[in-house]
Amino acid sequence: MLYCYIEKDKNIVNITEYKNRGDGYKCYYGKATLKKGYSFVDGDEPFYALLGTNSCYSMTELLHPDDLDDFLGAIEMLGKGTQYLTARIRCYDQQYHYLYLEMRRNGRNIDGFDTIDMELSEFMELKDRYAIYMHLIRKYREFLGLLSQCYFEYSLETDEINIYHYINVRSIPIIKCPLEKARNELLASDEPDSLKTQFEVLYEVLKHGKDQFDVTITLPSYFDGTVQGSKEDRRRRFKGRMMYKDGVRYLSVGIITALEGTEERKSYYLTESAYDPGTGLFNKRAINEYTIERIRDCQNTHEGLYLAIIDVDDFKTINDTYGHMFGDEVLSRVSEIIRSDLNARGVAGRFGGDEFMVLFENVKSEQELRLILKTITKNIQWAFADKEVSVTTSWGIAKYPEDGSSLEELFKIADKALYIAKAKGKNRYIIYDERKHGNIVTDREIQQNSGIRSTIVSDSRKAQIVQELTLKLHKEGAGALKSALETVCAGFDIDGAAVYTGDDMHRSISVGKYVNPIQNLTWAMDKKYQELFDEQGVYMESTMSRLKDSYKEAGRMYVSQENGKFVQFMAVREGRPAAVVAFDFFNRSPKLGGTDTGMIRIIGAFMAEVAAE
Repeated sequence: MLYCYIEKDKNIVNITEYKNRGDGYKCYYGKATLKKGYSFVDGDEPFYALLGTNSCYSMTELLHPDDLDDFLGAIEMLGKGTQYLTARIRCYDQQYHYLYLEMRRNGRNIDGFDTIDMELSEFMELKDRYAIYMHLIRKYREFLGLLSQCYFEYSLETDEINIYHYINVRSIPIIKCPLEKARNELLASDEPDSLKTQFEVLYEVLKHGKDQFDVTITLPSYFDGTVQGSKEDRRRRFKGRMMYKDGVRYLSVGIITALEGTEERKSYYLTESAYDPGTGLFNKRAINEYTIERIRDCQNTHEGLYLAIIDVDDFKTINDTYGHMFGDEVLSRVSEIIRSDLNARGVAGRFGGDEFMVLFENVKSEQELRLILKTITKNIQWAFADKEVSVTTSWGIAKYPEDGSSLEELFKIADKALYIAKAKGKNRYIIYDERKHGNIVTDREIQQNSGIRSTIVSDSRKAQIVQELTLKLHKEGAGALKSALETVCAGFDIDGAAVYTGDDMHRSISVGKYVNPIQNLTWAMDKKYQELFDEQGVYMESTMSRLKDSYKEAGRMYVSQENGKFVQFMAVREGRPAAVVAFDFFNRSPKLGGTDTGMIRIIGAFMAEVAAE
C-alpha cells in the first residue's frame, strides 16, 4: 500500500487512511465568507452541512489550537493575494477534519473589516474537478431546459424506461416504469395492431442494446396527457444511442421529438409564456399548474413535497424609500438566489408583487429542508449587507401529504405558517406543525366569529393560558408540571421544555423533540453561572457561543442539543439552586415580543417554584 504523509509540528497523519475513513459527511467543495470576528456568513449548503451546529462559532474558535497561528499568518498575507493552507477544523461531528482552504479578500468592507471569501474541501485533488463538473452539469441542464423535446433513458440493468423533460435545470418525469410492464399493458389494450407493431420495434432495439437507433412510433392514447390528440398528433421519433460502463452496455439514452407537421400539445408551464418577465421564474398560473400536476403524480409514487410561500419583508417600505428601480433589483436578486440555491430540488414561481411560491421536490427529510432554507435566507440577507437597507424574507411551509392533499389545502397551511413567521418578527421560516401552530380550520372559524385578527394564538388567549396554568399548578402542584409545559410550548411556540432538579440537577421532566438532550445541568450549581440570572431568577440566552468562554462544556452541550435560544428560570432554597425550568428553541432564535416575554417570565418562574417544592 502506498502511504502519503503530512508532517506538521510532529503530528503524523496517514492521508490515505484519512481519506478512506467512512465516518460521515464529506465536503468535496464548499464556500463561505468571513466577516468581522471571523464569523461565517454567506455559506453554501455543503459548508453548513460540514460544520453543522458549529457554524455559530467563529473560525478561530473552530480551528485546532496548533493551526491557529498558520491561519492568522495567512490572514496577514491576504494583501499579497490568495492564500492557501491546510488546517484542522472542528466539524459537524465535533471531530477535527483536515481541510484545504483557499482565502481571498472580496473587495467588500463591512463594519470596517475587509471581508474574506473562503473555499474549502476535504479531498484536495478533487476540488477543481468537482467545481468544473458542477458548472458543466448546470450549464447543460440550462441548455436542455431551452429545448422543447423530451428525453428518455432505458436501463438494461433494471429494465426501467424513464421519459422526462427539463424545467428550471431539473428533470421532470413523464413516464417511469419497467419497459416490460409498458409492453404488456399495450398488448392487453384496445390499441390498433399497427401501433403495437411499431412499439415492438422500439422494444426490441432497447432490449437488445443497439448502439444507435432511430425509430418512429405512435404513442398509445393513454401514455401521457401531454400527447393527447389524434393518431397523427401522437407520432414520435425516438433517436438514441448506447452508453457503456467498464466496457459493458448499461444505458440507452436519447431524445423524443414530434414529427414535422404534427402538433404537440403541451402543458402551459412548458410554454414560453409561462415565465414572469421580471424574475424569470414561473408566473402564477404556471407554478400552480405545475404543482397540481406534481401532487397528482405523487399520489401514485408516494413521494413527499414541501410547499413554501415567501414574502420579502417590508417590501413596500423598501419601494417607497428607495424607489421602484431598487425594488425591482431586490426582487430580481432574491429570485436569482432562490433559483440558484434551490438547484434541481424543485421549482419557484412569482405570484405577484413580493410574493413567491416554491415547490420543493427530492428533499428527503425536514433536516435537509432546513439546511436549504438556511442557505437561501442567509444568502439573501448577505446579498444586501453593504446597502443602507436590510433585505430579509419570511417563509411559511406545508408538507404533502401530511398537511393536505391538494394545492388549495397546502397553500392555506403555508399561508398560515407565513403569517406566524411575520408575527414572530419576520426574517425566519416556519414549517407548519399542528401541535405548535394549531388547526387551520378551527383558527379561521375563531377569526371569523370573534374578529381576532391573528391566525396564531392571541395575546388574550395567552394571558388566559397563564392564568389557568397558575391556578392549576397552585392546586395540583408538581404533578401538573408536564401537562403545563406542553400547554406553554403549544401556546407560545416553544420547541421544548425541561425541568432539572436534585443535587445533580438531573432532567426530571421533559416535553418536545430534543436531539442529544442535556441530562444534567450541573453547571447551574456554579456561582458564576448563577450570576447570569437576573434578580427574578431568569436567564435568557440567544448566542450559545457566549457560554463557551466560561462554560466550554456547557456551550458545546447546548449546541449539541441544537439550542438557538433558551430561557431558564431558577428557584433557590437555602442559598442553593433547587430547580431550573428551561424553555428551549431549536435551531432558531425568535425575537420575543414584550408581551410574550412578560407572560413567559411569569409562568416559567412559577413553574420553577413549584418544581422546587
